[in-house]
Amino acid sequence: MLKPRRPQEFTPQETQYLIDLGAHIRALRQERQLGLEELADQAGIHRTHLWKIEKGQLNAGIVNYLRLANQLGLTPSALFPDLSPDSTDLQGIPARLEDNP
Repeated sequence: MLKPRRPQEFTPQETQYLIDLGAHIRALRQERQLGLEELADQAGIHRTHLWKIEKGQLNAGIVNYLRLANQLGLTPSALFPDLSPDSTDLQGIPARLEDNP
């Protein structure tokens, strides 16, 4: 069984995905003219956590991402760009996830 990674142990591809995901969330928030603190409050997330998510510095739990998607009026799949199995940007990630029950 794989041991959980600490944040500093993310692969370069995983780190870049967190950065891209955070930028996507920030753009969605700004399109909806929501302030950082406003969205954080609505989603039940501390504003500093949301700031770190948007900067790609925090890999938030799935529940927090689901809350953000809900408050942004999105399906979870719309929140996560490019998570298709054939995505070249995420090579290797699906295999690790399948190996980790």
